[in-house]
Amino acid sequence: MSDYFPRIELPPVDRTVPRAISSVQAVQPIVAGHSAPSANPDARASVPQIDIAGVDEDVASAAQYVEIYARIADILADLDSSGSVDGAAQSINAMLPRPIVLVPLPPASREAIEHAAVVARRMVDRAAYSHAAQAHLPRGVVDQIVASGG
Repeated sequence: MSDYFPRIELPPVDRTVPRAISSVQAVQPIVAGHSAPSANPDARASVPQIDIAGVDEDVASAAQYVEIYARIADILADLDSSGSVDGAAQSINAMLPRPIVLVPLPPASREAIEHAAVVARRMVDRAAYSHAAQAHLPRGVVDQIVASGG
């Protein structure tokens, strides 16, 4: 006899779990310049403690976000201040990602290292094709771009 039960005989599983609605405590407004003693001295003891580590992480991530925006603003300001088109093109090219191929470290097999070399060759070949395709536009495409005002 089999110890397994067919699926038909198993009772259905109730996957819904009712959740209790949490009540929100009202926050009392603070009046500036008025320091009256509180009516309930235990009120301060019941105030939930602030998670300092969580706040520090949030502040650190916000600081990194602001730093990145400052870097981008500096780059764009440099683009606006460059007097030549070549300078602007060089600044834009500096922001573009460079293609890289990661070569496996020494415990890797010979085939893995050779595969990395093949991938690098393919990237160079495809880059040459894309440059050639962008450099040689058919006359009809150029006419359509000029006619559309783009």
